[in-house]
Amino acid sequence: MGFTVTYLLAFVLLLVPQNPSLDSASPKERQAAIDQMAVLGNREAIPKFAEALKKEPKSDIRAEMIAALGRIRDREAIPVLADTLRNDLDKDVRSQAIDSLLRIFIPIDETGPIRTIFNKVKSVLLQPNAPVVGPEVQVDLSAKEALATTMQKDFSEGVRVEAVRALGSLKAKDQIPALTAALEDPQNREHRSVRVEIAHTLGTLRDPAAGPALERALRDSDREVVEEAVLAVGLVGHAAARPVLEEMFRTSSNRNIRSRSLASLALLRDTGSVPLFESLLSNKDDYYRELSAEGLSRMNYAGAKEWRTRFDQEKAPNVRNALAYGLAASGDLDYVNNLANALDSRQDGQAEVYLYELGKFGGKLNELYRYLRSTNPKVRGGIARIIGNIGDPSWSDQIRPLTEDANTDVVRESVAALRKLSR
Repeated sequence: MGFTVTYLLAFVLLLVPQNPSLDSASPKERQAAIDQMAVLGNREAIPKFAEALKKEPKSDIRAEMIAALGRIRDREAIPVLADTLRNDLDKDVRSQAIDSLLRIFIPIDETGPIRTIFNKVKSVLLQPNAPVVGPEVQVDLSAKEALATTMQKDFSEGVRVEAVRALGSLKAKDQIPALTAALEDPQNREHRSVRVEIAHTLGTLRDPAAGPALERALRDSDREVVEEAVLAVGLVGHAAARPVLEEMFRTSSNRNIRSRSLASLALLRDTGSVPLFESLLSNKDDYYRELSAEGLSRMNYAGAKEWRTRFDQEKAPNVRNALAYGLAASGDLDYVNNLANALDSRQDGQAEVYLYELGKFGGKLNELYRYLRSTNPKVRGGIARIIGNIGDPSWSDQIRPLTEDANTDVVRESVAALRKLSR
């Protein structure tokens, strides 16, 4: 019996690789070696992966090596990832390289065995509304240029789209010329999803330099490109396109384009739109009333001081929030309370935008202080998040007590806010 147990143990040990190597003939041993080397800060592994990638025949193992470089999270891996984007024949490996490039600059905590796109894992960094790089992070030009090249030349439509989205995540404003050139290049007409993503990304970058190209895109033959460009014009603040947007709102047969045109106008802060917004304040469409009040509020509209009666008579909560925003912006600070309470409602995102703008641009930051002591944890947490996004470090002392709040969500928001305020 003892002999049998000893024999079985020896047999098992033979099956377990003691010193797994990237050069092993066994794919399982190569995978084991990758897992051992994929440790945060393990810079010595980068050249070993670079060499192994050149001769690795299995694309899923190449993807694991690329994912390991993302977990090591060292800028010395950028040339290896850029080379993979240029030369690897498997689109999933190239997609994994984009993910790892982003992980160098946008830390994502990850433990356990490496999981890749080949494991049907969707990367949070490659999805719409992905996390973005922190304001204190300097992104290497070589990383941005590698992504810009991939956007223009990759054989896979999906990889191109991910490269565009990654440029947005890295806040690559210096790549706006490359983005606009790709948007307008006639040879890219067949890559419609890429062009749609470019228009969207130009809006998220919020740089006025993209304004002229986005205004030209308002006349694009692709409806989805137009829809993205309409809102992007407002996000970048290209006021020169106001007449075009107003004309689109009045004449387009597409309701989505009309709504986006009005939303874009509401972002522009152009007083030329006052007559249009005034005409829509009593429109039967809730969304039109909301956007007209919002647009006027951003322009310090004098007439907003008279909105008390309109606010009391309004039934739609989204419109009431927009009216409260205008009243607060015009100096009626009682209505800050309405917006703070709306942080615990279905309109919490809308209220958060208005409170942020009041604090950041409207000189009402001090009015937010008392809501850090609200009895409602969603209000406390929301206000902490807003103050963190506004970025005034003098508020750190007011936020710090919330790190010991009884509500875990409030603690999480306050800790995140303090990190932003300490940058």
